[in-house]
Amino acid sequence: MRMASTRRSLLLSAAALTATSMLPARAQKTGPVAIGVITPTTGTFAYAGELVARGAALAVEMHGGKILGRDIRLLTRDDEGKPASGVRRVQEAVSSEGMRFFLGAYSSAVGLAESEIAQREKVLQFAAGGSEDFTGSRCGRYTLQWSAHPYTAMRATLDYARKAFPQKKTIYTLTADYVFGQALLKYAKVVAAELGFELIGNDNHPFGERQYTQYLTKVVAAKPDILLLNTAGADAVTAIRQFSSFGDDKTAVVGPWTLEVDQLAELAPEMRTGLILGQNYYPDIDTPANKQFVANYTKKFSAPPGYSAAYAYDAVRAILLAMEAANSTEVADVIKSLEQMSWDGVLGKMSIDPKNHQLVRPYFVVRCKTAADMRNPTDFAEIVATEGKQQPAELNECKQMPAL
Repeated sequence: MRMASTRRSLLLSAAALTATSMLPARAQKTGPVAIGVITPTTGTFAYAGELVARGAALAVEMHGGKILGRDIRLLTRDDEGKPASGVRRVQEAVSSEGMRFFLGAYSSAVGLAESEIAQREKVLQFAAGGSEDFTGSRCGRYTLQWSAHPYTAMRATLDYARKAFPQKKTIYTLTADYVFGQALLKYAKVVAAELGFELIGNDNHPFGERQYTQYLTKVVAAKPDILLLNTAGADAVTAIRQFSSFGDDKTAVVGPWTLEVDQLAELAPEMRTGLILGQNYYPDIDTPANKQFVANYTKKFSAPPGYSAAYAYDAVRAILLAMEAANSTEVADVIKSLEQMSWDGVLGKMSIDPKNHQLVRPYFVVRCKTAADMRNPTDFAEIVATEGKQQPAELNECKQMPAL
């Protein structure tokens, strides 16, 4: 009798647990659609966190705050620029908040760690970051990459440098020693060979480096025609500031993915004048969607948007458009929709390559202006080239996209 009673209790407990576990699934179909903004608000990329959140919030606002009759709820979390923290934030939001879509992986290392969770939990990740692994060796059906491929960025930037400085032949690289910087260095070698440049030296620097004299002394001694900065964020700002103190006006400074409009104000005009920079986004892009975005963003925040805000705005907007096209907020349906559709985004006509989930998009190159040529305090540069040459297929390591 005691065994039978115990068995009945266990069955009743199991039934109660089953019923409880079904509640989140029902809520996901009828309650708010939760979209996560998992991004750094502390650490080297801390400046990006609030900007990503602004872009995502503006996209939701411009969409009326609803999708297919359901409210849209943004969940903002600080990944601290650390893979372990990013993974923890994603796991917590999935398990306790019902999050099924997320963006904000500004650091490649963080985003790649989070992509493992995306595949396991079957939630959509719209990433940003410079590593080719998002759409290469670690590609996954649940991860899409908004940022340009590092080959595309390097090719566009050095192609312009070749045309602007036909007499310049030699390049010295300064590289951030993590997945983002090493991806750029890999394609610096590929593109240099394609365009006839000679790489004469490289130094790797750690994340968060504060003293670049040891590297820059070697650069000046080598007398390259071009200093190519395979680094970004606060690291890049510091490196450029310190290089300016050497007074080397013969070496052109080129950054394929180095500084965005959000950070150019941190440099004195004489430090940024003449810099050639590759850009995932620049507010002067002449497309209807971007003009609307810039106008709304500037009105709301009294400053032009940069890459961080544009990425979040466009990624959220693309997810919402895909939901409407699929007439569904189910992750699998939204992914299939994104794989098949094209849309007019802030960069122009955009689509996702279904073979590797890389956004097919242009990349922009700007040249920074002198202080006298600036029309206003944020008119730092002009777009001098637009190019969208994709990574050669034979170099891509995403051999087969996994099933949903």
